[in-house]
Amino acid sequence: MAVRVPVVIVTGYLGSGKTTLLRLLIERSGMRLAIVMNEFGELAIDSQVLNGKNIQMAELPGGCVCCSLIGEFEAAIKEIVETACPEEIVIETTGLAEPDALVGDIQENLPMVILDAVVTVADGDATVRYPAVGHTGRVQIQTADLILLNKMDLVPEDRLGDLRKIIRNLNRSAIVFETVKCQVDPGLIFGQEFQKEARDAPSFGRSHEHRMESFEVVLEGTISRTGFERLFSSLPASIYRAKGFVRFENGMHLCNYVAGRSDFEVWHNEKVKSGIVFIGEEVLSLKPEIEGKLRRCLAIG
Repeated sequence: MAVRVPVVIVTGYLGSGKTTLLRLLIERSGMRLAIVMNEFGELAIDSQVLNGKNIQMAELPGGCVCCSLIGEFEAAIKEIVETACPEEIVIETTGLAEPDALVGDIQENLPMVILDAVVTVADGDATVRYPAVGHTGRVQIQTADLILLNKMDLVPEDRLGDLRKIIRNLNRSAIVFETVKCQVDPGLIFGQEFQKEARDAPSFGRSHEHRMESFEVVLEGTISRTGFERLFSSLPASIYRAKGFVRFENGMHLCNYVAGRSDFEVWHNEKVKSGIVFIGEEVLSLKPEIEGKLRRCLAIG
């Protein structure tokens, strides 16, 4: 069985900041990404556009590609995997799309990819001014693993409590980050260690300063899957994401944790380094405790 490609879905209303987020991911992730859009739009570039059977594909900086759908979605994703060989696929939905149907399509009909996270960009200013969130907006927020509450520089101080209550009433489990211009480290979205340029990026004051930290625990030997799943299910709320490779009793697995949801994928490349990166807010102090718990998960025999 071939290794499945992780997929991140980026959703949100028109004008919320999705394209701004895509640009940031391309510039800072350091990964080979395939950005899937209904049309190139603001990400269009001057380089040659290649026409495939189900996609148009254009090169972006850093080896990334921008893919515009011209055929059926499932066939287009298969073509991207085979043609572009990305490390991660980022799918941007239209502003009027409900991502829950797309999640189901990926999980049921695309065995060559695996869902990594659903990221919803919400316009904080618009939500305050028009608090009666429509059906599509509710679904976008309710489906999210991670919510970027964007344009927070436009929200009055005395309306912050109302705004946070609206979002939390719709989704109590998602990670929520209050941002300006979608300034968030790509490591949080992809579950990887932070990029230096993102750590050094200017903060925007008030609630936009995220004291994000990450640490890695290298794992030697075979880990009890039962013990490991128990550990993942009891991670403190300050740990937002965890991702890496673990050798269980039946072989190597890619492990992904986001907003309380965890997935385990069989990984056929046995040469990868076994270890987990943990990402969250001021989490370095948790490393000794988590490292000790993981050591106790070492399988006997």
